[in-house]
Amino acid sequence: MGSGSSSPVKSDYSPPISFHSQGPTEYIGGVPGYTVLDNVWYNNKKFYFIGDDHGHIPNNERLFTASTGWGDGTKDVVTFESKKDGPDVEGGGGITEINGTTIFLNDGWPGSWSGYFMYYHFASEIILGSYSVLSSIHKPLPSDLKKPWNIYKGLGRRLALQESNQLPLVSSANKVDVGLANRILFAWEWNWDGKDGLSRAVSEGLVGKDGIIDPAGWREMTNTNRWIYFERLLLTDRETAHRNNPLSQVWYKMALDAYKLAPSPNSLASVREKFLNYYDIPIQTRHRAGKSIGNKVKVVYADRQGSDRKFPDKTHQELLKHLKRIEEQGKAVIIDAKLENIDLRGQFELFSDADIMFGVHGNGLTHEMWMPTGGIVIECFPKTTFAYDYAPISAVLGHQHLIWREDGEFPPEDWKPQNGGNGNALHDGTRFPLNVEVFSEWLESKIDGML
Repeated sequence: MGSGSSSPVKSDYSPPISFHSQGPTEYIGGVPGYTVLDNVWYNNKKFYFIGDDHGHIPNNERLFTASTGWGDGTKDVVTFESKKDGPDVEGGGGITEINGTTIFLNDGWPGSWSGYFMYYHFASEIILGSYSVLSSIHKPLPSDLKKPWNIYKGLGRRLALQESNQLPLVSSANKVDVGLANRILFAWEWNWDGKDGLSRAVSEGLVGKDGIIDPAGWREMTNTNRWIYFERLLLTDRETAHRNNPLSQVWYKMALDAYKLAPSPNSLASVREKFLNYYDIPIQTRHRAGKSIGNKVKVVYADRQGSDRKFPDKTHQELLKHLKRIEEQGKAVIIDAKLENIDLRGQFELFSDADIMFGVHGNGLTHEMWMPTGGIVIECFPKTTFAYDYAPISAVLGHQHLIWREDGEFPPEDWKPQNGGNGNALHDGTRFPLNVEVFSEWLESKIDGML
C-alpha cells in the first residue's frame, strides 16, 4: 500500500455534518498543466465538478490529458463530469476525505512519459513548477473559511449516514500555509522512484513519508466504489502543459509558464526551509544577492567525471590544479563534489550554503533548488550545444545563471536561437572541451565579486 493511504483516521461526523467540503467546485488559479481546484470529487476513474455553474473552470483540454487504456486491462477514461447535486453515496462504498492541498500527478499512464525517475524532470519541472503556482495562491482553504454546509439539498444528512475516512494533514504547524502542499499523489507511474531515490527524497522532504500516496496506495483507495473528496487539488499534467502554454511550446519545457506565477524568489523560501528542516540541515541565507554568506566564498564543483558527460580527463586534472591555486589564496573554499559518492542528505547539505555552483550540464545542477537565494550557477557546454533546462530554475529562485562554452561566456541573447542545437553531443559521450586557464581566471573574478 502507498504510505500516504495507510491507516486513515476515521472522522467523527454527526448531523448536521461538519464536513470540510464547503461548497461547489471552484477554479482557484494556475496554468494548464498546473491547475488548482477546490472541492473536487473522484469516483471510478472520473473527476466530478459539483455545483450549478462551472463556466469559470477551464475546459477539459486545458485541465487534463485522459488515457484510453490501463495496464489492468480496463478501458475507463479519466475525465471530468459536472454533477449539480453532489455525489450519490447511498448504498455505495462511502467517502474518503483528503484534506489540505494535494498535488495530483497525472503522468505515467500507459503511453505517456513522466520523467519522474529523473531528478531534474521531477524536482524542477513537477515540484518547483507546482510550488511556483501554489505560491501565487492566496485564497484560504475551504475548511479555513468555516462556511456552513448549506449548498446541497440533503447531502449533509446522506453523508452523515456513510462511513467517512479522512487522510490527516501532514503538517507540524497549526496554521496551514496555502503555498505548501500536504501530499503528493503518484496516481499511475509505478516507476516514479527508479533513479537514485532522489524523487522519493524530494517528496519526503516536502510532505513527509506519510504525505506520499504511490500508485499502489491510490489503487487501494479507489478499488471500491468509494468517493474521494479533495479539498484542494493541484493537477499536474505534462502533455497538457506542452499543449497549451506559450513558453512551454517555444522552449519545450513544461514548467516555464508556471514559474512565471511565483511572485518573487522569496515567495518560495518556505519550500526550501521546509525541505531543509525535514533533513535537519541548518538554513543559511545571504544578506544580499550576489554576495557570499561567510567570509569566504563557498564554491561547489558538481563533478561528473564518473559519467559519460564530462570534461576530458586531462582537462579535469588541470582544472583541479587551478581550483586549488584559487583556494590557496584564502578567499574561497572549493569543493570537488563527486555526488555519486555522497548520500542524499549529504548532497542536500552540501549545496544548502553554497555561493557558487558549477559543472557540466546535468542532473547535479538541480541541487540549486536548495542553495540560498542570490547565488551563482555556472553551467558548462560544448560550443555547439545549449539546452534551456537550468537557467529558468535559476531565474525563479533568484540565482544568477551563467553559461560557459569552452573558452567564453555564452550570452543570454543567443540562448533562444541555439536552444537544442546538436543535442546529441549531450548524450553520445562527447567530451566537453574547456579552456581551463581562461575559465579559471573568469571564475576567480566571480569569486572576487561575491566578497
